[in-house]
Amino acid sequence: MGQAETGSAGDRKPDRNLDVSSEASLLVQGGSRHGEVIALFSEITTMGRQPDNDVVVDEPPVSRKHSAIVSTVNGYYIRDLGSTNGTFINRRRIFDDEFSLMHGDLVRMGGSDITFMFQFSGAKTVRISSVEPPLDALVVDAKARQVYVRGQRLDPALPRKEFDLLQLLNSRRGEAVSRDEIARHVWAERSDGDVGNHEIEQCVHRVRVRVEENTSKPEHLMTIRGFGYKLD
Repeated sequence: MGQAETGSAGDRKPDRNLDVSSEASLLVQGGSRHGEVIALFSEITTMGRQPDNDVVVDEPPVSRKHSAIVSTVNGYYIRDLGSTNGTFINRRRIFDDEFSLMHGDLVRMGGSDITFMFQFSGAKTVRISSVEPPLDALVVDAKARQVYVRGQRLDPALPRKEFDLLQLLNSRRGEAVSRDEIARHVWAERSDGDVGNHEIEQCVHRVRVRVEENTSKPEHLMTIRGFGYKLD
């Protein structure tokens, strides 16, 4: 997974079990620094792949300057800085110039494997050592090619095409992806693009069997009728 780092030019990293006396912080979920806390001391905290950000997330879906968290007298806000793959709050893409952050909101940049939980502690001391993913979460680890459902890793792992499908949808989480794009990505070896809808539907069904509690009422992998699919 990618690294989540903090500091000027990415040179400061938070220590595990860190006591943080700050009104607001970000709790890292996923990646090698899972469970750590990043205190938000600055008026503006920039986030992105470029090493001069305050919070560096070195993953391909993340833009060089992706988003920024702004402290104001009225609370904390997040801005998308014109990123390619979008900024998501609680799985929904934001389009406002300034989106108000509330305690417990989940922040994700594009299809990154790393999520940040925004915490507003009111200047209380926060001590975090380890936090499990939300029990209803569907987490796709693109680099390890592993999938976690409700905190449990799928075993056996998804076959190649099923994982490729899920990874594509995860990289565009919250957005509808067309059947044509799915065919080009998952069946890239077919240069003629000869992939039938039935073949795609069967692949989707096999993924749903593994990740949904009830395949007839999916919570994650949704059908967009007449177009394709999306991952919520």
